[in-house]
Amino acid sequence: MESLEFILVANSPGELSSLVKPVVEKIKSVSSKLQPIRTTLVITPCQFSSGREIQFAKSLGVDNIITSEEYRKWILGIPLKRELKFKYKGVVLYLGGDLMHPILIAKKLGYRPYAYLHGQKAGWKNLFKKFFVIDQKAKKELRHARIPGEKITIAGDLMINSVSADPKHEVIKTWKLNTERPIIAFLPGSREWEIDYMLPFYTEVAGEIKKIIPGSQFLLIISPFSSMQDIESKMVDNLFDVMAPLNVISAADLAVTIPGTNTAHIATLGIPTLMLFPLNKLDDIPLEGLLHYITKIPFLGKPIKRAAANIINRKTKFFALPNIRAQKMIIPEMRGNLTTEEVVAKILDLINHPEKTNQIGIKLKKIMGESNAAEIIIGEILSESLYTAG
Repeated sequence: MESLEFILVANSPGELSSLVKPVVEKIKSVSSKLQPIRTTLVITPCQFSSGREIQFAKSLGVDNIITSEEYRKWILGIPLKRELKFKYKGVVLYLGGDLMHPILIAKKLGYRPYAYLHGQKAGWKNLFKKFFVIDQKAKKELRHARIPGEKITIAGDLMINSVSADPKHEVIKTWKLNTERPIIAFLPGSREWEIDYMLPFYTEVAGEIKKIIPGSQFLLIISPFSSMQDIESKMVDNLFDVMAPLNVISAADLAVTIPGTNTAHIATLGIPTLMLFPLNKLDDIPLEGLLHYITKIPFLGKPIKRAAANIINRKTKFFALPNIRAQKMIIPEMRGNLTTEEVVAKILDLINHPEKTNQIGIKLKKIMGESNAAEIIIGEILSESLYTAG
């Protein structure tokens, strides 16, 4: 039986861990039972790159990885050091980045292009075979953009498919944690500029909490796009009882994180959360799209960046994904020039009122719900493509 090429297009760490991961897992499951499928991941250019995307992609078992530099040369027809070979039949699935890239790839190879959208606007709408969206609201937005209803499928939230954690009792037993004392998880992010700022900030916060509540326990959740060695090299004082991946977060009474896909992962597990968006070192934070390059202009870049960031902060109602999904504040968000004292006070308020945090956890699980998005997306694409050339 002829094999099928399945090209996934993504770029940032959040997309790889939340969207690519469950799709690859589902494809591998289908491939082993029905039709031979070769997976190729195209990593497109991204200013939010952590530098460890390739290593993470390899851990997923992707058959072929095309780096952003290889992609740029290949799409422009510039010779590469290695030859890229593709199957006769194939599809392209957009999971993140610029919508232009999957269209360029599909046109070059004669493949069918599909896109999974998490709420963003749909460009190149006439060229995609089909759009998969998270919910009815996203479908309505595409319909308002004059995309025919038959080209839109509500699939659900892929992020929910990507979440897994060890049972709470196992984590507590393995790491010898005390359930009689507060257990707080801190998530510093995956990018170097995030870790460089958040790690010392979290250490200060943990130190102050320990003074007020002796015996408090702290988990430092390490992103798969960070290395333990890098984290340890940046530490001055290690106040964390556990340094481990996301699967241990189930033991936490409260999670403290920055914006990003982590807010959805934690919410799916029903763990009460405090989201921090510190703008104390604004110069270190990259902005999206054209603004990223405008803010690099000498002399003018910094004031433009400050003005743009303040406008974005002022006009954005919510940054935490569960709050965006619910369109109301479920987990508290702290933004702006944050101080250790302010954050400590908020954490203490939450852990000293367990009835309040328990309600947050219940609401989070309810708003995130369950999903079989990967099964719907892969199933529908394969049903259309397996026996059709191109």
